[in-house]
Amino acid sequence: MITRGKLLGRAAAVAGVVLALVSTGIAQASVPQSAPPAGFSETGIKYVALGDSRASGPRLEPMYPDACSRSYENFAGKISRALDVTEFADVSCSAARAENIIDTPQLIPNYWPVQLDAVHPDTDLITISIGGNDSNSIFLGPLCVAPGPGTDRGCRYDPLANSVAQSGIDRAAGELDRILTAVTQRAPNARIYLIGEGGMISSRGCWPNIPFSDADASWFMDYFARYNTKFDEVAHAHGVRTVDIAAASIAGGHDACASADQRWFEGLFSESTAQRLHFTDAGMTAVADLVVADLQG
Repeated sequence: MITRGKLLGRAAAVAGVVLALVSTGIAQASVPQSAPPAGFSETGIKYVALGDSRASGPRLEPMYPDACSRSYENFAGKISRALDVTEFADVSCSAARAENIIDTPQLIPNYWPVQLDAVHPDTDLITISIGGNDSNSIFLGPLCVAPGPGTDRGCRYDPLANSVAQSGIDRAAGELDRILTAVTQRAPNARIYLIGEGGMISSRGCWPNIPFSDADASWFMDYFARYNTKFDEVAHAHGVRTVDIAAASIAGGHDACASADQRWFEGLFSESTAQRLHFTDAGMTAVADLVVADLQG
């Protein structure tokens, strides 16, 4: 699902793509266009991809040789090929934070220039996937882990877990506002897509891959829904479209508890080349197809 903030005029076209993804399980990458989609120059699309490991696609071969854990098969790479873009710069990097997009070179896992440097006034397509390292998502998991199959940690009732969740959402939303302010100032005419969080966890646990009780998994799923609602509000204020990959994943049964051939995300124990707790190749394809469908709609 893609929205412009909370609502996008092309919702009907995108809904059709989501239904196709759900019914077929794994969508195939779109066929390259002979001409740019409507709204872009006839000279071609200039595309920049920004973000952290959710964008970069660690361990999805083949990889860029720059230690950023960036794959040629991430959603940006798939989008660039499907649209046959004229210029393409993927500067997403594992472990990136908001500051690494805006004004601070990244030092972990390697030195990498500020991502915004890749964006120029004539850039006309940008994808952004950021927030996981700016929020408290990484700290919430340990608060919810059940000690064994069929057990319940009850983190949904834990005041600490709820406080950590909300403070992380608020902080990440503030950082996103800074990112979108900087990006829209640098490329005022660009079509920008923000890739939402979540989708790995649905209303079910599957110990030990998603080691939560069903009730705590549902709470975690709701956490990401609240997270994305806040991100939608920030995106809407900047005229940025959002891609709700979590809704598509959960509706189609593609969470990390799904069978290996159906999942769009790996859990704690990866059964594919994808890094644990990240998009599989099929998940990257799903994101790419939603973006490309919106552009071509």
